[in-house]
Amino acid sequence: MGSGSAHQTLFYIIPAFFLVSAFLDISCALGVNTTNDDWKSINPSDPDVVSAGEFAVVTHDSQTQATLVYDHVVHCETKIDGGRNYNLTIAAKNSNSDPTVRKYIALVIDRPYKNGFELESFRGPI
Repeated sequence: MGSGSAHQTLFYIIPAFFLVSAFLDISCALGVNTTNDDWKSINPSDPDVVSAGEFAVVTHDSQTQATLVYDHVVHCETKIDGGRNYNLTIAAKNSNSDPTVRKYIALVIDRPYKNGFELESFRGPI
């Protein structure tokens, strides 16, 4: 095999390699998501969900000097992403004034390697 033949082979192999690589990159980008972005509903009476809801209200109160009192979790979705994420709709009332139960949205993350819950966000009433 002469050097001209080797160059000619490389002339076809290198572009083919890049085309196949580009095709695989596009296929992966359009294919199955490798991260778990799917939130799944979970029973709001689950003891872990209740604990996350109570934690969200107590932590929010301590951070803002609010006086909310936890009532119950109305709805919860969860996913695993650097810990167990809880997307909570919480029913709570203001202990000092209006006894009306209102809904709040909280994101709580349980990171076992950090020994407990973290409150990522709390908003409402909604």
